[in-house]
Amino acid sequence: MIANFTFGQNKQPSKAEIKAMKVENTVQSGRYEISVNQVHPMSGAVRHLTSFYSVRVSGDSAYVYLPYFGRAYSAPYGGEGGINVTNVMDDYKLNKKKKNYSIDFKAKGANDVYRFSIDMSTNGKASIRVTCNNRQAISYLGDLIITED
Repeated sequence: MIANFTFGQNKQPSKAEIKAMKVENTVQSGRYEISVNQVHPMSGAVRHLTSFYSVRVSGDSAYVYLPYFGRAYSAPYGGEGGINVTNVMDDYKLNKKKKNYSIDFKAKGANDVYRFSIDMSTNGKASIRVTCNNRQAISYLGDLIITED
């Protein structure tokens, strides 16, 4: 009889539950990277990316390397091309909802200020929306990189 009573307490977590725990630990650590594999310009078709692009958060800094397709309202001579940020973040906010995370922050690039809104599910899939002062908004899809300890 004791074996039947303890059977329910020895349940092993599912693969999805293990993944959700790893995602939570990674995001809560404040040190994570999202590998971006799709870009969704406001005008034009979805593009699948073949090169490595990412959004990395490390402590109070953001390291962003993303392509840009869209309209520029104001572009400096020579332009920086994509979205390139290596700077301290402002207004970093992390909120956990039932099955996802909402992450918002601002960071300065060489010629613009970018606002990032990231929605990430517990399976590690991320949607990134970038708005800025001098260009049209743009969205990306990617996956959280989870390192195995």
